[in-house]
Amino acid sequence: MDLAMQAEVEAFFAQYQQEHPEETSLAWSAGVCNPLARVDLLAVGARYLEPEEEDWLALAPMVGWLLVEDELDAIYFTAPPPDFALEQADWYVRSLTTFLEEPVLLREAVEQYPMTEASIRGAIDQRVQQLGWTLEQRTRFVLELFEQPEVGLAQADWELLLFELQSQLQGLN
Repeated sequence: MDLAMQAEVEAFFAQYQQEHPEETSLAWSAGVCNPLARVDLLAVGARYLEPEEEDWLALAPMVGWLLVEDELDAIYFTAPPPDFALEQADWYVRSLTTFLEEPVLLREAVEQYPMTEASIRGAIDQRVQQLGWTLEQRTRFVLELFEQPEVGLAQADWELLLFELQSQLQGLN
């Protein structure tokens, strides 16, 4: 798209946003409108994701909370209506899950929906079932990976086990 056409389209959307703020807000709430979609993240000083946010994003699709193949498809840099003010912009999680109704700040989603051992173990059980492994095969895999039985695993170990099982499944495809 040439610069003149891009400027015309941006002017149209700016005018539409002013004339129809309710519709624009509803479209944002549905996750289909982001007036900040074209901002240069480096130029505006968008913050880097925190390590716990990155971990949550990596695990959330595996436990079934985000319905995406690439976790980065689940987030976007935006600001809430009605102003969509750049100074209020941050990373939001799109409405792609069963528990999010509208875009939610990523840091709030991480706090509200923590990765529990139970949710990770449930995802592990699903992967083991998909692999068709017996209890003996699962036990042997855990012992080879951690050199200890499952009862001694910590939260980080469970997360690593889930990633390893996911890799095993992808190796079959």
